[in-house]
Amino acid sequence: MNSYNHVPHDRSRSGRHQAGSGPADPNHSIRMAVKLGLILVFIVYLYVLVKIILFKFGGSSPGFYLRQLTESVMHPERILQRLRLMSNLVPMHEITGNIHNLRSPSGFINFFGNIAAFMPLGFLLPLVCGFRSMPALKVLLISFGVSLALETAQLLLFIGTFDVDDLIMNTAGGVLGYGVLRVLQATAAPDIQMRESEHHGESEHGSLSR
Repeated sequence: MNSYNHVPHDRSRSGRHQAGSGPADPNHSIRMAVKLGLILVFIVYLYVLVKIILFKFGGSSPGFYLRQLTESVMHPERILQRLRLMSNLVPMHEITGNIHNLRSPSGFINFFGNIAAFMPLGFLLPLVCGFRSMPALKVLLISFGVSLALETAQLLLFIGTFDVDDLIMNTAGGVLGYGVLRVLQATAAPDIQMRESEHHGESEHGSLSR
């Protein structure tokens, strides 16, 4: 009887030991809040990006864009005509002109504006999706894809022109934003590692004193 009574007691002790060996991470809720905040910032950024590039801070009714899209589907020759007459398909053509006119407000905005507009994309993608799943090449491809989608939408909706130099500058902006994040990460990493080592040393000292 005595040996039988000791079995549940030993199991309960081992259960408490196992439960205590893996304490809940006190920073988990903070990390989740930061993650949700980054996702919200990313969504707001995408909305602002579409608003600026596609609708130029304005916009019309959804019915208008639906009619424009229907016209593009029904008359694809109009798209080809706009590509031939109103679009820039020569790489570096507009970029070279903007570089020569950097002193003018329009040249300055056209050159640096396309870069600055996509820098947050390259900055936020690794923070939201993780650095391991978002290397530089993937950021480059996503930046190019988003820019291509916006340029194509302008063409299909008849609300802008297609410019291959915008693709180049926007993609460069995404990669530049990623590079800035990497530099900040490399700068902050030694300080974080030092703090973690100091915290680990204090924990070991406390456990030895006990």
